[in-house]
Amino acid sequence: MLILLNLTAPPLLMLLLPAAMLGNYTLPALPASDVAAFGPAGDPLPTWVINGTLYILQGGDPAIAIYVPRFENSSGVYKVALSYGDVVIQAPPGVMVEDINPAPRNVRINKTGLYLYLTGPATVTYYFFTVTVKPTPTPTVTTPTQLPTTTVPPTPTTPTTPPTTPPIMPTPSTPAAQQPPVASALQLEALVAAAAAAAVGIALAVFFLRRGSGGRYDCGDLNETDLTILAELERRGGSVERAALQAALNLPKTTLHRHLHKLARYGFVRLVQAGGGQRVELLRRCR
Repeated sequence: MLILLNLTAPPLLMLLLPAAMLGNYTLPALPASDVAAFGPAGDPLPTWVINGTLYILQGGDPAIAIYVPRFENSSGVYKVALSYGDVVIQAPPGVMVEDINPAPRNVRINKTGLYLYLTGPATVTYYFFTVTVKPTPTPTVTTPTQLPTTTVPPTPTTPTTPPTTPPIMPTPSTPAAQQPPVASALQLEALVAAAAAAAVGIALAVFFLRRGSGGRYDCGDLNETDLTILAELERRGGSVERAALQAALNLPKTTLHRHLHKLARYGFVRLVQAGGGQRVELLRRCR
């Protein structure tokens, strides 16, 4: 199980889970929200949390679980503790990691933020900061200060008529440059939120794409029923009629159907139509 902790407000914890029929996992941090789980196709999965253990009806597939862990917030300084696991901590732009224990074994940085790789138990303290962008000064426009050309010449008996046109003052800065720093801070916060959402989306996409197409499954992705089917196939020489396999394992048709198609999708078996029946051929073994 891989654990991804996103340092947002509130923090977000994602668990990348191996294939299982009914998965049960000790949560690395107690939840402060409901736990949502999804299959490879993005379909929601039923979940239960009992005494710190997460139960997910996965149906033989890998899954991802997402929830808000319990955290401390002291005057804007957040603290999250994880009890175990291989952890990747992502700090989006605008997040300052104040303290982390243990020290990361690897550090990466890119446009989506800072990535810290470590092994739990772990504790991280962080806070948010904003950058105030000062308005760009507008180039000074030199304007003659003498009286405008439209004036009334003075006469001996009449006081000089005041100028009909007021002196032209220097051109003020543009409204965009006069925006208070608060506007820039709000824009930066929006950018931080967008970057965090993008990072989460990228993590999910990488996980599901790797599982769904380009990734290679191994024996660790199989559950007990999958392994029993493979063992029976190997005992029978690697090829057997589907009906004979069902009778030998004493499995319901729907259960066998689901597991055989999973094993075929993972590259462990091949289903071959033979006359009016179907043969199951072993492609890869698990020892």
